[in-house]
Amino acid sequence: MFFLLTKELKKGLIQDFVDALEEANLILFIDFTGMNVPLSHQFRMELYNNFGEDVIYKVYRNSLLKTAIKLSKKSEDEFEPFLTGPTAVLSAKNVDPIEVLKFVKKFSDSQKGLPFIKGGILEGQIIDSEKANEYAKLPSKQELYAMLVRSVNYPIFGLVNALAGNIRNLIYVLNAIKDNK
Repeated sequence: MFFLLTKELKKGLIQDFVDALEEANLILFIDFTGMNVPLSHQFRMELYNNFGEDVIYKVYRNSLLKTAIKLSKKSEDEFEPFLTGPTAVLSAKNVDPIEVLKFVKKFSDSQKGLPFIKGGILEGQIIDSEKANEYAKLPSKQELYAMLVRSVNYPIFGLVNALAGNIRNLIYVLNAIKDNK
């Protein structure tokens, strides 16, 4: 099925990407070459199931992305490596960007490298494919919170065990004395 993009639809797509450039804490440029329709649908559904409407995945024409970049007064040269071949854009706001990177990396690894992250923008910084994969290995906010709670609780837990151990030992000594008499 082939359809033409009307001027209004093109303007809407361009404005959507300009808004994403301003508001999203993560934007990924994704090469979806080799993904068939069922796999693409599965990727979209898993994104929605994990992140809801906070993560949006759209396929764009590179010419529309270039126009949006010009309108947002960003440097086209920085984005040029990402705008070759088929390009989809994943934008995330109101979610932990590392969680999204981890999800995309995990999905890609399970599907023999599909989809492929070309690069993107993380918290205002342009990242390439290598950096995206490195960031995907970092712990998420939830994992960092859990690590922090464990590190705060550990000394308290140790103190409670030490005090309980002394009381336990005292009870053993008293029971031994009672058994001897």
